[in-house]
Amino acid sequence: MAIVCYTVCVVPVTLCRTLMTRFRSFFVTTGLVLLLATTLPVAAQPAPLPPEPVPVPAAADEQSANLVMSAFLPLVSVGYDPSPFGFDVRTNAPGNMMPLVAEANPRWSRAGDVLWAWVEPVRGAGYQWGVLADIESNVRRLRAAGIEPTLVVQWSPSWAQSIPGKLCSPPRPDAVAEFAAFMQAVAQRFSAGDLRVDYWEIWNEPDVRPEEVAGNEGFGCWATLTPPYYGGDYYGHVLRAVYPAIKAGNPRAQVWGGALLHHWPDDTLSLGFVRGILAAGAASSFDALSFHAYGEWGAGDRLLFKQAQLRRLLDEHGLHSRPLVATEIAATCNSNTDCPPNFLQRQANYAARIYAQAIALNLLGAFWYTLSYRGPGFLHSHLIDETDGGPVPRPAFYAFRNSAQLLAGARYIGLPVVEPPASQASEVQVLPFEKGRNRLYVFWVPRTDFPVLYNLPVPPGATAICTDQLNMATPAQYYCSDINRDGFIPRAVNELPQYVEVVMP
Repeated sequence: MAIVCYTVCVVPVTLCRTLMTRFRSFFVTTGLVLLLATTLPVAAQPAPLPPEPVPVPAAADEQSANLVMSAFLPLVSVGYDPSPFGFDVRTNAPGNMMPLVAEANPRWSRAGDVLWAWVEPVRGAGYQWGVLADIESNVRRLRAAGIEPTLVVQWSPSWAQSIPGKLCSPPRPDAVAEFAAFMQAVAQRFSAGDLRVDYWEIWNEPDVRPEEVAGNEGFGCWATLTPPYYGGDYYGHVLRAVYPAIKAGNPRAQVWGGALLHHWPDDTLSLGFVRGILAAGAASSFDALSFHAYGEWGAGDRLLFKQAQLRRLLDEHGLHSRPLVATEIAATCNSNTDCPPNFLQRQANYAARIYAQAIALNLLGAFWYTLSYRGPGFLHSHLIDETDGGPVPRPAFYAFRNSAQLLAGARYIGLPVVEPPASQASEVQVLPFEKGRNRLYVFWVPRTDFPVLYNLPVPPGATAICTDQLNMATPAQYYCSDINRDGFIPRAVNELPQYVEVVMP
């Protein structure tokens, strides 16, 4: 059994090598014992327990171990502030889904699409607000649950289409002023009370070309094949018109530009599209840039690669503090029919780590697309299956909920997250966080057939609680302190992330 010390975010390489050398013989002789010891929880306490951890003496016995556990457990019975994470809760998501939404305690949710083509089908004939009844009901139920709703605006009416017959079409130049007037009116309609919406996206995945879509799928189609800006300059022109209009309708409103598909691995078009937005003088016409990132890429996740590209581009233009927000993330199948036998587990692995990465990347937010569906949905990406017997959470839902709760209040304290090379696919990845006076570490291995032993350096005798099996309704949480005071906590790490919270002196 190999011992892997992954040191980017935890300890210097020289110290890690020293620890590995010092304890190699120990692990050779006791590896199997440690593997079992670090994966099997001690008995959990049945009563509801307070959330604040307390340190215990290093030479702890079972009684003091249980005392520590009682300070951490259980996850789901403790109140937490909303996380920066969210879902996409469709207007047709059944009402019996809402208790699960509340249980996950997200900060916000995409509440649906405001379709300009439906609200103003006839030029100059006024706005048909009745078509937004489902959207309004969804906004109200999200507000009632304490969740911040966001809305996407898209689809040009036939009289405004620059590409006739394509609902995804950008508005014609002579219709931009009318689109801005519509945006002011809709922002004002959703500006107060239980209908208040403060976050708006202008179109969904506009960096898709019209020839790539039928036009009514809910994404596209502003992009062109013409460099250097690939249609992004016109999108920027429209942003400049609608931004002050939205602010006039709701001074609190924030505009998220983009909602970029962000083509991958060749993102020439998408990056050119963003450069076009900036070249059009729209740098001050969006409060955050949103993008979409699904699944894995090599040893990492597309979220890492895409964020790095967009962050670098914004920084090059002096927009160092401009936030990025991932409004669609998920683990998906390659088709809407059959999934590989291990898909649900791989989806849970992804859900258990992706929000730790989102915090480490300093994203404004990260939205899972989508919460629930009946049938395959979008490439089987949803977290909850809608059935005749009611909602059935997938393992990924529990991984989402458990990781979000464990990360509540956490602040990343490691080195900047970088794109991992393919050579690290079988090595332990570590993200360190500060959580109050404690340290929280998130571990996983991107690809492995067997658990990899890892030594977490800690202050000698440190108190710690380990959480694994995040894909279960009740994850395994147990005392894993450094009771022999040798300065490290051994862990057996596989593809399903685990979390270790250490009380610091």
